Amino acid sequence: MQNITVPDYYSKFNCIGPTCEDTCCSGWWNVSIDKETFQKYQASAQPELAPLFKLAVSKNTLPSANEKNNYGMMTMKVDGECHFLQKDKLCAIHKFMGAQALSDTCRIYPRYLNQFGSQRERSLGISCPEAARLILLNPDPIQFSSISPDPVFDAKPFTSYRFPLKSEGDPQQILVLNDFRAVIITVLQFREISLGARVMLLGFLLDDVNQIISDENFANASELLPTLESYVSMLTHPEQIEAQFEKIESSIPRKLNMAAQLITQSLSKASNRYKECLEAALQGLEANNDPSDMLIHYAKSYSDFYLPFFKEKDYIFENYLVNQVFTRLFPFTRGSYLDLYRELVCNLSVLQVLLVGIAAKNKELNDELVTQLFQTFARNSNHNSGHFDKLITSLHTNAQDSFVHIMWMLKETSEEEISV
Repeated sequence: MQNITVPDYYSKFNCIGPTCEDTCCSGWWNVSIDKETFQKYQASAQPELAPLFKLAVSKNTLPSANEKNNYGMMTMKVDGECHFLQKDKLCAIHKFMGAQALSDTCRIYPRYLNQFGSQRERSLGISCPEAARLILLNPDPIQFSSISPDPVFDAKPFTSYRFPLKSEGDPQQILVLNDFRAVIITVLQFREISLGARVMLLGFLLDDVNQIISDENFANASELLPTLESYVSMLTHPEQIEAQFEKIESSIPRKLNMAAQLITQSLSKASNRYKECLEAALQGLEANNDPSDMLIHYAKSYSDFYLPFFKEKDYIFENYLVNQVFTRLFPFTRGSYLDLYRELVCNLSVLQVLLVGIAAKNKELNDELVTQLFQTFARNSNHNSGHFDKLITSLHTNAQDSFVHIMWMLKETSEEEISV
């Protein structure tokens, strides 16, 4: 088996078990059970566990069920906790049957096991608090390397994301598409321009590539190479990119409205830890005040608390975006380039607004507050396909929607709006 591509933070991760602030053993998950594990649970006569297996584990009857990854399902208690979570915050299955008895889902989380062509990749999801700290708080750009395969993970059929979906595809074309991914990450890590300018440039790149591959005469991924090379060349003129970004008009009232929609639709279903963030943001934004007063208050919080923190730690957003791109095989596996870009930019914009609100509530930002929001936000968005559906649908303005129509979300404030 070939070596596995991983980000540099991957080998540093260790589960902190009962000291975790937001255990993965709670949260109203529907945990998928692979067929081998399902049959093992059904046959178990272990006195402490057998009754719980009958109560909590059942055959998956959804149309998406398959013989490998989600043959069965494990449901949670009414309060969201797993039936097998003990008072000491450790797993009863692990205690009585050993780690080898855990389902693929439970044993692998928060790891992502992806397949890109013939290339196997592993990474971590930010929805885990310990993983979030490792990923977000490192000031150095995320780097990638190879490690030896591990039979515990890499011998399993479990795959989080796969591209192409049905086969490894043409190796030469996959190499070009992997170059495309490398250019995306290079753009996002290009620190000579602002984060907003980088994400703007990413939108232009996706738009150009999308037009090429959508052409009826498109035949081979090698046709993308001149475009990829041109974007790498653009990075030699950072001042021009930044000047282009400055032309984008901001719309803070619209961003505030978007964040308010998310808070409204999320509060009733949010975990306690996520709810803390949403309620703090709501209080900090003074959402019930007159809209004009709210805008002034937002601008003041942005300049007094948000900006001083992120002037020194903009890498937190960079690491978040790079991890999302790598972990989820962006932009290949879950929809159109435009929709995926819209989701990425919407996530970024909402996080920024919520952080300004949290900063206003606490009169500061620190690593702990910021990490808690990113982690709980990811837990509620990455693992809930409906989390953003209504919000993202509302961003469609007309049939001619384009990448450019989304970029207003990238402007945090204008100079006029922070002059309070």
